[in-house]
Amino acid sequence: MTKGSPGSSYEAAGVSIERGDRATRMMRDAVEATHGPEVISPLGGFAGLYALSNYRDPVLASTIDGVGTKVLVAREMGTFTSIGEDIVNHCANDVLATGARPLLFLDYVASGRLEPGNVAEVVRGAAQACRSLGITLIGGETAEMPGLYGEGDFDVVGACVGACEREKVVTGERVETGDAVIGLPSSGLHTNGYTLARKALEDANISYSKTPEGLDWPVGEVYLEPHRAYVREVLALREAVEVRGMAHITGGGLPGNLPRALGGLGARLDPGLWEEPAVFDLIRTLGGVAEEEMRRVFNLGVGFCVVVPVRQAEEALVVLTEAGCEARRIGEVVEAQGVEFA
Repeated sequence: MTKGSPGSSYEAAGVSIERGDRATRMMRDAVEATHGPEVISPLGGFAGLYALSNYRDPVLASTIDGVGTKVLVAREMGTFTSIGEDIVNHCANDVLATGARPLLFLDYVASGRLEPGNVAEVVRGAAQACRSLGITLIGGETAEMPGLYGEGDFDVVGACVGACEREKVVTGERVETGDAVIGLPSSGLHTNGYTLARKALEDANISYSKTPEGLDWPVGEVYLEPHRAYVREVLALREAVEVRGMAHITGGGLPGNLPRALGGLGARLDPGLWEEPAVFDLIRTLGGVAEEEMRRVFNLGVGFCVVVPVRQAEEALVVLTEAGCEARRIGEVVEAQGVEFA
């Protein structure tokens, strides 16, 4: 058949416009449910329009990230809603760490062959997370790229934009030696370290449907536990105490992320002061992973850190507890750079 003949089509090449349209129809209601009066563009336009108001001297905060190889666990388990929640919460926490309130979110789902039901499930999960945090899901994109992605492969990426008054930006510059480091608990792996976490299971020949000793439910479900969001708790905290530094504990763990919030200082932490979810010991044991590597890859139970003046540490813990977060004081700021574990 020659190029340009009647048999040539986008569909025959592997890309279906109809499947993309079907996915959009399946997710439309969930997306529109996140819209408030700030959204002044119809769904399906070339760009989302959001009216930024009630700010005197606004600063915008933006971030973009993906859920990494956690998508392979979702594919294996055949459930995709949590992946949508993951990417919203991950990005929202990054914006939050700057001092800004997350306002709007955009998603991107790419695959070798678009499965409308799976894509809609991801986006509905994202919409659900957005609604719970008061964030607008203002736009997104689904891309079908056979040849670039293999059969069944897909990727999920998200971008979040927030805003705050310039005077409310948190950079870590006001952090002082002796300040208290407070850790907010993670829900598990969140969205980092999955290549190592999956390898530990594969090497031990453990399937996602099994419930290894120490876990209360199948390891696949534990691995898919959604990334926890800290938006409401931290916004409440900032109304009550002075927050001098904030860190979202993602890839790199505490050693790689907490120093970014300390303005050139360091921290001394005591791992005995917080509870580590059992899934981390499972990975540590099955994979024979050294403690230094565990700390460098995983959050180990601390998903977010705030730094407050030591005189306000107890008040901060009370506020966080009342907001539904069982936070712990896990260490203090020290002069030497980096993170030291007691």
